[in-house]
Amino acid sequence: MDIYIIYIIKTLLLPISSLLFLGFAGLFLLSRQQVVASRLICFSLVTLLLLSLPVIAKYLAMTQEIYSPLNNSDVKGFDAQAIVVLGGGLRRPAPEYGQLATLKNSSLARVRYASRLASQTHLPGLVAGGKVLKTDGPSEAEIMAVVMQNEYKQEVLWQDRNSRNTAENALYAQKILAKEGIRRIILVTHALHMRRAVEQFQLQGLQVLPAPTVFLSRTDDLDVFSFLPSARALESSSLVIHEVMGRVWYKLRY
Repeated sequence: MDIYIIYIIKTLLLPISSLLFLGFAGLFLLSRQQVVASRLICFSLVTLLLLSLPVIAKYLAMTQEIYSPLNNSDVKGFDAQAIVVLGGGLRRPAPEYGQLATLKNSSLARVRYASRLASQTHLPGLVAGGKVLKTDGPSEAEIMAVVMQNEYKQEVLWQDRNSRNTAENALYAQKILAKEGIRRIILVTHALHMRRAVEQFQLQGLQVLPAPTVFLSRTDDLDVFSFLPSARALESSSLVIHEVMGRVWYKLRY
């Protein structure tokens, strides 16, 4: 299926699009079928409210963030051969940098943590990320490599410049690493994304030590603001739903 169609379907299924569609459908039916219309409107509004609560977003994230932060004993006992860091998107344009694109905050967080691990372990690195929707300009892997080398002083030995999703990250990374005889990797990505990533890399026959970063479930203790709606909480809830949808889709497709 074309990548554009997949992204369009995904966007329509995720909040806020799906809830807005249900709400407008309810308004359209209000004069004809009041019971159905009222239920659609109430469902969309209540669901939107719940997904906007930080306390709900926190506990939803717990269902997917199943891997704990990496510790030194894990690294020593695993005997890893390389660090693989997955891209999290590009920001276009980047006029303040005088270039066509730069890393989104999500990508930068992964690169920063991977660089820290590389400094501690002295393991070679592989960055993964191609051109997804726009084919002009450099790939995500190229920009990640430049940031790691120029800003964090960590050398990147391999680049996967072709992958467009997590499954392809695993496929192309395995092909690159197999040529070097590497099968044991430390994998860096967001804690929320790690479950799906580990599944895909293991399907390619790689042994994976998860190194998650940016935990949505390990936020501050609950307070009054945890029960007040916020745009950030809605975004976090949407990311959780995106991961659940992604894992279901991958099981069907891959």
